[in-house]
Amino acid sequence: MELKKTFPTPGLVYDNAEIKLYVSKNSSNKSGQNDKDLWNAFREGSLTAFRLIYEQNVDNLFNYGNKITSYRAIASDCMQDLFVDLWTKRSKLGKVSSIRGYLFTAYRRRLIDLLNTQKKKNLQFEDLSGFAIYLSEPIKSWDLSEDKKATIKAALNELPYQQREAIYLRYFNDLSCSEVGVIMGIKTQSVYNLISSSLKSLRTSISFLDTL
Repeated sequence: MELKKTFPTPGLVYDNAEIKLYVSKNSSNKSGQNDKDLWNAFREGSLTAFRLIYEQNVDNLFNYGNKITSYRAIASDCMQDLFVDLWTKRSKLGKVSSIRGYLFTAYRRRLIDLLNTQKKKNLQFEDLSGFAIYLSEPIKSWDLSEDKKATIKAALNELPYQQREAIYLRYFNDLSCSEVGVIMGIKTQSVYNLISSSLKSLRTSISFLDTL
């Protein structure tokens, strides 16, 4: 997926200002770089750091947006606008300890605000109850029959909306419960409660779950 706006490259003019590409002493373009160092390099103007942040998170964000709304174009445009604003306002951004958590939070708020605005304008709008979990990498890697995979998928999607979202963020995106709470706008303890209830329901409906 490409950004709808072309981001600056070294030596070119962008928004009437020359963008200088550099990486701070503590940063690199390796995928395993510390989040704090990577974020600081981005805020200081490193295009390399920004591109890495984008590449590491764009697919997960887009998949998340497609669960919140069925309008893929809206989810895509909203995500693209988020990254454009991040680059434009980078020097004014604060420090973060988790880039993924920050991006999920900002993206969710922006997308839901946009959808609610459309609803107020009486445009076509679907209820936010359609959040669906698909069998992605965490389950594909298990040695399961297609019937068992289908059973897990069905059980996951029978959970209440908030439980589905919490499970998806926690286990399919490897976010901590505190990060999930910030993203969803609820207390960390509420996330623990949602996940605990979800797992209890899943164990009740899926007889073979404890053997995995």
